[in-house]
Amino acid sequence: MSHTLIISEKPSAAEKIAAAIGKVSRKKIGSVSYYEVSDKGKKIIVAPAVGHLFTLRAKNKKDYPAFDLEWHPTYENKASAFSKPYFIALQKLSKDAKDVIVACDYDIEGEVIGLNIVRFICNKKDAKRMKFSTLTAQDLKEAYAHLSPTLDWGQAGAGVTRHNLDWLWGVNLSKAITEALTSTTNHYQQLSIGRVQGPSLAVLAEREIEIQNFKPEAYWNVSALFNIGSKKFEALHEKDKFWKKPEAQKIFDKIKNKSGKVDDIKISVQAVNPPFPFDLTSLQTEAYRVFRITPKQTLQIAQQLYTDAYISYPRTSSQKLPPQLNYKRLISDLTKQKEYSDFAFELLKGNLKPNEGAKTDPAHPAIYPTGEVPRTISSYQKKIYDLIVKRFLSVFAEAGKRETTKVTFSIQNELFNLSGTRTTESGWQRFYMPYSKRQEIEFPKISVGEDYSQKSNLAEKATEPPKRYTQASLIKQLEKENLGTKATRAGIIDTLYQRGYVNDKSINVTKLGLEVVKIFDKYAPDIMDKKLTRKFESDMDKIRENKLKSEVVLANAKKALTNITDVIEKNKNKIGEELSTTLHEMRIASNFLMKCNKCKKGNVRIVHSKKTGKQFAACDGYPECKNTYPLPQHGAVVRTDKICEQCKFPMLKIAAKRHYQMCLNHKCPSKKDWGKKKPIEKD
Repeated sequence: MSHTLIISEKPSAAEKIAAAIGKVSRKKIGSVSYYEVSDKGKKIIVAPAVGHLFTLRAKNKKDYPAFDLEWHPTYENKASAFSKPYFIALQKLSKDAKDVIVACDYDIEGEVIGLNIVRFICNKKDAKRMKFSTLTAQDLKEAYAHLSPTLDWGQAGAGVTRHNLDWLWGVNLSKAITEALTSTTNHYQQLSIGRVQGPSLAVLAEREIEIQNFKPEAYWNVSALFNIGSKKFEALHEKDKFWKKPEAQKIFDKIKNKSGKVDDIKISVQAVNPPFPFDLTSLQTEAYRVFRITPKQTLQIAQQLYTDAYISYPRTSSQKLPPQLNYKRLISDLTKQKEYSDFAFELLKGNLKPNEGAKTDPAHPAIYPTGEVPRTISSYQKKIYDLIVKRFLSVFAEAGKRETTKVTFSIQNELFNLSGTRTTESGWQRFYMPYSKRQEIEFPKISVGEDYSQKSNLAEKATEPPKRYTQASLIKQLEKENLGTKATRAGIIDTLYQRGYVNDKSINVTKLGLEVVKIFDKYAPDIMDKKLTRKFESDMDKIRENKLKSEVVLANAKKALTNITDVIEKNKNKIGEELSTTLHEMRIASNFLMKCNKCKKGNVRIVHSKKTGKQFAACDGYPECKNTYPLPQHGAVVRTDKICEQCKFPMLKIAAKRHYQMCLNHKCPSKKDWGKKKPIEKD
């Protein structure tokens, strides 16, 4: 008997889709569950994929650069062997399928997943399409009732092109740089560079070089500390920064021990509009600001909340909440949750109009809660869910008001300014607590002409270098420069960390990262060219809009890539030598622990014995100096910036199954109880 086959992106989505359509009968092929549903006498089977079931590879592994690519099952790669049962299940279920409906996530990746299953497993040229932004029963029913007769071919074309571009640039260039290193040294280290990874690293390197080249410049502030009522307020001279000390000193001497008179008071009130609803980037930056949750973690958490039908699709760039979402229903559903009910009821009494931003997305609205009551969710999921719900509610609330008071004091005809802002009407900020905390400065009642005593201060300060990027601010910058996509930026940043190009929360570019940028700027600047990457992003948007052919974009990419790989091959030895030198210097620096306290000449370093496989610390002045220290045999050992309080030896960080810190000195008093059993306490 023929049937309709509905393909979901993941197993959990398959169950929800089936339950939304009708009465469900769960069945299995091997370890894979699928669902049979009857709808008006028609047999429907809902079966899951498990993400991508196909990936790209070179037809000929020996080709370099490899341009001739083919799709092959992901299960052929050992790391993705888990996908084989899903491949087999879909293969069997597609044999008698009269119609195929793709119900993967409605985005570029979902379109590629569905397209490849339709082409290579179902052996069909096209399929119908379900489009939805949440996995709630109501939205899924609506999507099933209003099927698109074809796949979204613009979206599919853009997705396939992106996969090809990322493979062509990422694999070919990573192979080139890794082989350049290997050809000049016996040391192997996996290096990578890609179409977006390169320009992203360049953005960070630009900032790193700015910081390294920054020369602080001294300046002076003259301030006056006033006693007003029971509080102290600091006013700054109207000139703010004095670049010459004598000028600042002259004013300081002039006003010292003199009282100040209130010369002017200006009060202004500003409306503080509600925030825009979350798109993915603003959710990631806000989650980092309030919780210090990384962009990658935020996306993973939001994806799970979407899969559980608690929020709408998170990979969106939209700041719009269209009326067809039915604001009243969504907010009414939130009244069922105690922590949001009061605010939800309050909003339902008024006119529901969201404050929207300018950004749009062709596939999905801004992120919003579905109203489904979360059952069991982790603490991190609860944090992100709470942030999304409160942001959603605040979008519909009234604007707040802030009052700013600016007071000008005259001290011996020198003007000093003081300002403070307080909230007079909280508006939407009540709905967004505790995430909308603002500084509140309220002045006691003062009048023009009043005299106040003050204590003068002359402070020397220095200009500061540009701030380092955090993962959140980098995500924002990459979006601003149109590098990568909303769904890929967090992963790109993660790769930069994994490759050792960057480290720390306030992102530092390592010596290796700077060297990679320097080498490509020198030999193949197109790899780091933000304009070229932006051009490809723009081209893929045009493919999605059916304004440009994929073949044209790929032909241009292959031409550019051929020029780059030719240059790399020509300079292979030079590139390898420069990379090798940098890596050698980094290894020496990372192994250094302290100056040898015994011979006073050598350095104590981490040593890995080729003979025994053990690690220990020893003076590099061996054999003249035989100073050694034992180290733990399990886990990586890294020197910290801390010094042991008891013996003044360096503190080490041990990254094993559990992370801990210890003193290098094995005779340190802090280790006197190590290895001893603790006595059993008696009642």
